[in-house]
Amino acid sequence: MQKISFIVAGHRFTIEMAEEEIETLLPSLEPFRTETTGDDLFSITVDNNIQPTWRGERVGHFPCPSAKFEVYRMDNGAYQILVLDESNIPCAFLQSDEAYRHFTIATRGNRGCRTFGLNNALMVIYTLCTAPHKTLLMHSSVVENGNKAYMFLGVSGQGKSTHSDLWVNHIEGSTLINDDNPVLRIADDGTPYIYGSPWSGKRPIYRNVHYPIAGMAAIEQKKENSIRKEPIPMAFGILLSSCSTLKFDKVVHMNICRTITGVLEKVAVHTLQCRPDKEAAELSHSTL
Repeated sequence: MQKISFIVAGHRFTIEMAEEEIETLLPSLEPFRTETTGDDLFSITVDNNIQPTWRGERVGHFPCPSAKFEVYRMDNGAYQILVLDESNIPCAFLQSDEAYRHFTIATRGNRGCRTFGLNNALMVIYTLCTAPHKTLLMHSSVVENGNKAYMFLGVSGQGKSTHSDLWVNHIEGSTLINDDNPVLRIADDGTPYIYGSPWSGKRPIYRNVHYPIAGMAAIEQKKENSIRKEPIPMAFGILLSSCSTLKFDKVVHMNICRTITGVLEKVAVHTLQCRPDKEAAELSHSTL
C-alpha cells in the first residue's frame, strides 16, 4: 500500500492503495499527482475487504447519465454508497466517516468495473467535500481561447462536444480543456475559473490547467443558428442541471446553489440553438 497525493482545482487529497493499482485503474489522475506537502481536504483508502453494513436510513436510489447510486445515511451522519453501472452491476462501495474527511472504497468485478466504480466513487467524494469551497463538478465541454474558458452545457446528445470541436477546427487558437466533467471554482476575488479534471467522459482529455470563464452557452440542436442571453432565473436552472448536486444531502445542495449564484454575478449564460457547422461556432465566439 502506498499513499499518493493529488491536487484537482486547488483541492488536495490522498489515496492509499497499491501504486500499480492507481496507475492501472486511475491513469487519468497522473497529471494531477503532486509531491508537495500540505493539508488534505480528504483522504481515501481502497480496501476491497470491507463489506457494507447498510445500517441507518436508506436515502434513496439516484440514477445519473452513466452510473447509479444506492445511498444510506448512518445514525452518526456518515454515508454508505453503492455504485452500480448501467446494467445494475455493483462496481464499488464507499463509506465515509462522520466528518467527511476519510473515505474507504471497495471495488468489485473485472478491471473495467473496478475502474468505473472507483472513478464514480471518487467523483461523489470530490463533490461532497468541495461543495463548501465554492466548487462545482460540471457536466460540460470546455475550450480555451485567448487564455479564457468557454463552457458548452446541455443534456447528453445535444452537441456539446461537437460544438467544442467546431471551435478547435474553426476558431483560431482554440484548445479543448475537458470534454465532460471540468471543475468550476470561484476564486477569493469572486472570479469563476474552470479547471481541467481527471474525468472527461469518452475522450481522455486530462489537462491540469485553469482559466477564467468568459462565457457559457447551453447547446440545443436546431435547423437555424441563433443565440440569446438568458435571464437569471433561467440561467440558474441551466447551471443547476449541469452540475453534480448530490441532492440527497441538503447542506451540499445549498452550498452548490450559493456557488451558482456567485457564478451568475460574474458570467452570463446563453442558449445557443444551432446546427453543427462553422457558422454556429463563429456566432457563439462573437457573442460570448
